Amino acid sequence: MRVVVLADYGHITGGASQVAVGSLNSLAEAGMDVVFVSGTGPVDPTIHRDKVEIVNFGLYDILQNPSKVDASIKGIWNSQSAERVREVLATCDPADTIVHLHTWTRSLSSSVVHAVASLGFKMVCTLHDYFAICPNGGLYIFPEEKHCQLRPMSLSCVACNCDTQSYAQKLWRVGRHLVQQQLGGIPSQIKYFITVSDYSEKLLRPWLPSSSEFFRVSNPIQVVRTAPAPVGSNHAFTFVGRLSKEKGPDLFAEAALLANVPAVFVGSGPRLENVAAINKSATLLGWKDQAGVASAFQGSRALVFPSLWHETQGLSVLEAAASGVPAIVSDACAAREAIIDGETGLLFRSGDASDLSAKLTLLDRDAAFAARIGSNAYNRYWSAPSTLESHTSQLIACYQKILKRD
Repeated sequence: MRVVVLADYGHITGGASQVAVGSLNSLAEAGMDVVFVSGTGPVDPTIHRDKVEIVNFGLYDILQNPSKVDASIKGIWNSQSAERVREVLATCDPADTIVHLHTWTRSLSSSVVHAVASLGFKMVCTLHDYFAICPNGGLYIFPEEKHCQLRPMSLSCVACNCDTQSYAQKLWRVGRHLVQQQLGGIPSQIKYFITVSDYSEKLLRPWLPSSSEFFRVSNPIQVVRTAPAPVGSNHAFTFVGRLSKEKGPDLFAEAALLANVPAVFVGSGPRLENVAAINKSATLLGWKDQAGVASAFQGSRALVFPSLWHETQGLSVLEAAASGVPAIVSDACAAREAIIDGETGLLFRSGDASDLSAKLTLLDRDAAFAARIGSNAYNRYWSAPSTLESHTSQLIACYQKILKRD
């Protein structure tokens, strides 16, 4: 069996690319003939090039393209990507080849889906976000900082200024989405989808073709099992992720100030200076590798996951649990599924700094309770860990079922 993996990036830039890149070696070691096709370099050096065929198009990320005109055009439809994908598939047999699409909005464009469908190959798409149905990919109104309840691509949707930058940018996204639907074949030409949570699937399913078939494949958590963190004797509350407004770092900074607890931020992003201004005692560690994140967890009383938008899973909550660290999670995002409220973590009202502050205070003052739910989180995670091996076996089973379909 051959799998052609499609992704915007050849390296890890976030959760979606981490899953795409992280599974390649494991799939190859399991006996798959793996071809990794990416738009933007560099290609991750950890990929075993003796086992995985690498094809990188050397494209610009649309945000890094020095020509705004070229970025605007190719961000909507990149004919070069389509042609290169056709060249890759020319050496493949549709009978034993499956194409796995991860991301397409930053360099490849939906042209690659049209190319795959026109050649008769079966394709499965992992829904790492909401771009398959939503122009801005988040089902979120950024200026108002709230979830969007509008029908995607309705007149109300088109009229809504939901973009992070401007309404002109929103209209460009609408144009891209129309091309994606009418020419690219997303989602109509993709029959098979992988979802990563009940929460995200519930939001996505109503707007995808009724004939779609869904598979559940959990994202892998690449952590090494160690002794659980000494939660009861730790004092810091930790945020892990991009410091962008929709992720809620400002909210956490404010709540930690109200609760008078130490706040640690692992990550960087456009809200870095705002966080520092809101909470002058906050510790800002910047981006850390896997070992650095694990080290931060070992010194934490709890992870705080204050995301204001939907998310699709929330991997850091599982990573924290693997270290024996409980999580305080917004009740209006997909990460809520990763905890049991009061047993392995705590939920707080989304966007409510006072309620988050109350949860921080509870765990700060009750070390025994924090230690107990941290231990519960650790035991629950390791009773059925989301390992790379498990992820790979689920993927292969998914591929096999799809190839057997008529």
